[in-house]
Amino acid sequence: MTTFTYCNKKRIATIVSDNFELIRESFSYENQGAIFAKKRGAWYIPSRKYVITPGGKFDVGLTFEIVKFIKKEIPGEEIVYDDNITSVLKPQLKCKSAELALPLRDYQNEIVETCIKFGRGTIVLATAGGKTLTMANLLQRIYNSQTDKVTWKALIVVPDLGLVNQTYTDFEKYKCSFTYGKWTGSNPLNLADNVVIANLGILQSECSDIDWIKYINVLVVDETHKVRAKNKVNKIIKTIQTPIKFGFTGTLPDTNEDLWNIYGKIGPKIYEKGSYELRQEKYVSNVQIQVLELQYKNKPFYPAEINDPGERYRLEFDFLFTNVFRNNILKKITTEVNNNVLLLVDYIRHGEELYNVLKDNNQGKQVYFIRGEVDVEERDKVKKLIECNNNVICIAISKIFSTGISINNLHYIIFGSGGKAKIKILQSIGRGLRLHKDKEKLVIFDIADQLRYGKKHADGRIQLYQKEKIPVKYSKITEK
Repeated sequence: MTTFTYCNKKRIATIVSDNFELIRESFSYENQGAIFAKKRGAWYIPSRKYVITPGGKFDVGLTFEIVKFIKKEIPGEEIVYDDNITSVLKPQLKCKSAELALPLRDYQNEIVETCIKFGRGTIVLATAGGKTLTMANLLQRIYNSQTDKVTWKALIVVPDLGLVNQTYTDFEKYKCSFTYGKWTGSNPLNLADNVVIANLGILQSECSDIDWIKYINVLVVDETHKVRAKNKVNKIIKTIQTPIKFGFTGTLPDTNEDLWNIYGKIGPKIYEKGSYELRQEKYVSNVQIQVLELQYKNKPFYPAEINDPGERYRLEFDFLFTNVFRNNILKKITTEVNNNVLLLVDYIRHGEELYNVLKDNNQGKQVYFIRGEVDVEERDKVKKLIECNNNVICIAISKIFSTGISINNLHYIIFGSGGKAKIKILQSIGRGLRLHKDKEKLVIFDIADQLRYGKKHADGRIQLYQKEKIPVKYSKITEK
């Protein structure tokens, strides 16, 4: 028999089972830090990490995954829940219908209904699927059912300042009837608002008084994949007393460490709709990948004494970001196409190099470089400029523009720095998937450098495109 209980005071679940060791071992993962620690002689570092403690304690949202495992691997096992954990696992939501200025698509309405049914959970909706409108409608329905609308409060957590502004602006367009406000370093907290939109930075700041967060009625975490296992925000989420928690993301992390953390803190995956489905149903733009395989006449030199793969990778990257042949290819693409281009890079020095190459183009295009020190207002100006013009080249650090920013009038995206991170790639593609009257499809230029690491990373990206059912075309360009 397996029993699940829940302590309301500590907000932690406990499992007691005849098969406890099997279950606990199945919810463990390799401790990557131990590999390096043991090389330095620290043999006491455990080789595995466990999400269930030796005493059986774990984050309550993970219950669904544990039960799923038990039913599959231990068929016939009797499972018992106490009353406390039942009410936390599936909170009862009272909701009334809501009509905002923008109507919901069928799948968005399905998401809202699913959220109401389960009371908590993680929603995977591909980028450009309209997560913000879905969140607004869900909150509006919950708000409409409240007898005391004055004290009812929800918190929306977004990754950065840009998304705070974008969410606030979207809520204005939707004409939500609840009051809402921004809480950032430059926007003071107004506890009279029904919905507070806050970025991760302000929540994690030591200067912020966040005691009030414990008593909110609803928590919504946008871009939930950002809630990594080691983030400080995990402790903050755990202090929130309400079990009504929803996470929205376009892509879930691959590692069990981060995935189980999200499920544990927020709740299980209760809905998923991928990019391919949205494309098939004509809700987002079609997309085409154009892989440019660059063959170099000269290749970077890897000294034999350098064994560190990270250092070897940096040598290759140093070779690439100043390479005249490669930069001329990027210049040719960005200046000869007729519409707007977003050129994503990973490092400031790379972006600066490309900005210097592109700023004096002979096509009369406007060139901008968006990096961390460019304030949110200036980023919004560039975004609006792209929406209203067809002659803009925007170079941007991928960490800034790969998440949350949506630009309708964007026809081309260039992956200028390679890499193989799944979430970054899929989120980056999503920047240009929104429909536009003058856009037939989004074209992604993938620079596949035919070098040691460049080729390996490009192969990983291509496998991801194929998995997402995105058409891929290939061209070979050889340096003369």
